[in-house]
Amino acid sequence: MLVNIMRSEKLNGQHQNGARRVILFFFMHAKTANNKIRKLKKELLRNRENYSDNDFWTIMNALIRAKKIHDIYGGKIFAIGRISGKPIYDKIDNANLHWKSNIFAPIDDIFLLENLIDMSEFGVEIEVSRQSSITPIFSEKFELIKNLILKRNNIIEEYLKNSVAEPMPLHKLNDDNWLEIVNCHRRGFFLEAQFRAFYVDRFLKNLGDTKAFYKECGCKKENRCKTFVDNVIKLNGKYLPVEVKLSVSAEKDIRSQLTSYCNLKQLYLTTDKVISDNIYKDNVLVIDTDKIYIFFDKEGGLKEVFELDNIKSKDDIIAVRAVIINLLNYGI
Repeated sequence: MLVNIMRSEKLNGQHQNGARRVILFFFMHAKTANNKIRKLKKELLRNRENYSDNDFWTIMNALIRAKKIHDIYGGKIFAIGRISGKPIYDKIDNANLHWKSNIFAPIDDIFLLENLIDMSEFGVEIEVSRQSSITPIFSEKFELIKNLILKRNNIIEEYLKNSVAEPMPLHKLNDDNWLEIVNCHRRGFFLEAQFRAFYVDRFLKNLGDTKAFYKECGCKKENRCKTFVDNVIKLNGKYLPVEVKLSVSAEKDIRSQLTSYCNLKQLYLTTDKVISDNIYKDNVLVIDTDKIYIFFDKEGGLKEVFELDNIKSKDDIIAVRAVIINLLNYGI
């Protein structure tokens, strides 16, 4: 698992003058990897007769080694590094790969920590993503991880010591200026979590019936495994799933994904708050860095609602809200 930070770096002890922007990675071994290792081992033993002795022990020894590695590194930050080139977004077909991200970049100056940082030390303040291999962290969350590493490790790379969290000018955002500032940068986001943190979260607070909304909500259909939608808001008295993308056009099979959020038996707003009614059964609101869409499951259609370039004020958001409610009530 990678934990990513966008930050600015102090050069020669200076904060702003001469500072340059880089992307820093914290490498973390997934805590839940042990569950997958255990399941794979059971499956291997259950299907022992399907493997030759050589293949069986090759796989078994790999799983034993994976378990030993997890015992040491599971749920811990074990290294740091920084991107040495421009990140790219590649539409590679990764259906057969063990990662889901389409973002690739060269990472240099990788430094192994002498003393590892267990996620229990920051798990309350930082929620590690369950859906992605990358969890972006900014501002005070970056400072928390940085200080933990510096406190526990005597020898550390200068690029971490001399770093400060400052993702573009977005630290200056407030309720009055966020649309103006973020509209200048949203197409430059290369992580969905950046787009969510700096644009979508504020947008949903203004779009819904109340400022409260829910994140990474479990969606349970009849006889189907639980999936997770990015957000849920209450709109015109009913709960509406919201999916966030960098680019809808870059998604290989977005309709299949959105269908898994429709006609739900249960919607898990939080661990303790589960609902089974008062949900928009047929619809999902979709937001990418260009537009807002509504998905209609019965028709299998994704309708464009608004271009984000045209949303420049809170009054515009109110107008968008009215359009969305009308479409949800009367369809395409």
